[in-house]
Amino acid sequence: MTNKPTLEQVEDVKLLKFEYLHPKYWGTWFLVSLLFICSYLPFKLQWQVSRALAFLVFHLVKSRRRVVEVNVEICFGEQSAEEKAALVKTIFHENMQGYFDSATSWFRDINKFKSRIEVRGKDILERENANGTGILLAGAHFSTLDLAGALTSLVCDLNVTYRPLKNKLMNAVMMRGRYSFVKNAYHKKNVKGFISCMRRGEILWYAPDQDYGRKHSTFSPFFGRTAATITGLTFLAKAGKAKVIPYSYHRKGYSQEYILEFYEPLPTTGSEEEDAANYNTWLESVIRQYPAQYLWLHKRFKTQQNPEDPSPY
Repeated sequence: MTNKPTLEQVEDVKLLKFEYLHPKYWGTWFLVSLLFICSYLPFKLQWQVSRALAFLVFHLVKSRRRVVEVNVEICFGEQSAEEKAALVKTIFHENMQGYFDSATSWFRDINKFKSRIEVRGKDILERENANGTGILLAGAHFSTLDLAGALTSLVCDLNVTYRPLKNKLMNAVMMRGRYSFVKNAYHKKNVKGFISCMRRGEILWYAPDQDYGRKHSTFSPFFGRTAATITGLTFLAKAGKAKVIPYSYHRKGYSQEYILEFYEPLPTTGSEEEDAANYNTWLESVIRQYPAQYLWLHKRFKTQQNPEDPSPY
């Protein structure tokens, strides 16, 4: 496997630029330096640092805490008040650790982690990818997202989609790291790139699990409630002549060991509503196994099916 840059990779990843000396980037440089240092810490120490960071964010960023509390109430309402409160705190810890996981993928030699991954269902991926069939790898925003991408590159050649960050320096750091392990990185607007990738028989990683409004979404059941769900799976699978394989990635307990799991393909029904429902059913089942390792800091239910209904947040 090679991970050489290609023409698809157009983001500016130069870090030594005069504009990055501007005071508005000093905080970013501090954050990048902290992430770099923490990525090399022994995991037990790294875990304690992320716990302290989670404590601070939990108490200081009340608006984000409110988002997590609402999500937990909606999705895990059957739990006791004590269980939900504990889950909220664990979610903050897992997601703060996720920043250090991302830094690990950006700054460390990922080959040193090959012995720390357990790959499940690789035979499914190889079977469906045989004979030049493209694969739309349907992932999700779990806390190990960036690190999972790097680890997946140890299993197969990987193409990814991405949404650039508004902070140019942070985006350069992120994309510089990602370019070290992906084959191609396609900007979210490069739909032709998505399609051509799959038509070449390659694997494209795509995460359609966030709420981006009603324009390109359908409303589908998710944890007993309807959620705006991107319809891209239906369009891309058809246009790319690809199989849709769900894909999850999680940390094993409190360790620097990981599970990468490929599942049987989702049926491609041609119906945006059915395809979204099938994806959400799979996603909910996986989240229930690792509830704290999901990005509950995102307003997953912000778009209401009835525009007149108030946001739960």
